[in-house]
Amino acid sequence: MTDEEIVTGLRRREPAALNALIDQYAALVYALVDRVLAGAGGPPDVEECVSDTMHAAWERIGQFDPGRAPLKTWLLILAKYKALDRRRALLQDVAPVVAAVDAGAAPALSPEAELVGKEERAEVQAALGALAPVDRTLVYGRYFLGERVDALAEALGLTRQAADNRLWRARRQLAEYLSGKGVAAHD
Repeated sequence: MTDEEIVTGLRRREPAALNALIDQYAALVYALVDRVLAGAGGPPDVEECVSDTMHAAWERIGQFDPGRAPLKTWLLILAKYKALDRRRALLQDVAPVVAAVDAGAAPALSPEAELVGKEERAEVQAALGALAPVDRTLVYGRYFLGERVDALAEALGLTRQAADNRLWRARRQLAEYLSGKGVAAHD
C-alpha cells in the first residue's frame, strides 16, 4: 500500500490499513523509540510505546495533514512524543525504587532512624520534583541510571554543553533546596 492508500484506509477505519502502517513503519518507529528510551526502559517498554504510537495514529488520523508533512514524518513525531512521555514516567518511577532498594539493603535501623531516612528520601524526591522536567530527566539519567551526558543530551535534543549546564544548575538548585530543608546535600 502507498502512504496515500494507508491514510485513506485509516480514515475509513479499515484494519487492513493499520496492518499496512505497522508492516511499513514499525521497524522505523521501534528504532526511534529504542533510542529515546535508552537506559530508561527495556524491550517491553519499547514495544508498548510502539504499540501506543500505532494506536495514536489510528485514533488521530483526522489530524494528519499531508500538506504539512509526509506520513512517515508525522508518525515519527507521534513516536517521539510518546517515547519522551514514557521516558519521563519511567525515570520518575526510579526514585521510589532506588529508595526501596536502599532501605532493603541497609542494616536494621531503629524506628527513629527509619523515620528520619523516610523523611530525607521524601525531601530528596520533593527537591527532584521541583526541577523542570528536562532537568529532572537529566538528573535521573545521569545520577540514578549512570547514563553518559552526551547520550542524554542527544535523547533530549540538547547540545552536550547545554546538558552540562542544565546538570550544573540542577545540582545547585537541589543543594539549595535541600540545605534549606536541613537535609545534607552534596554537589
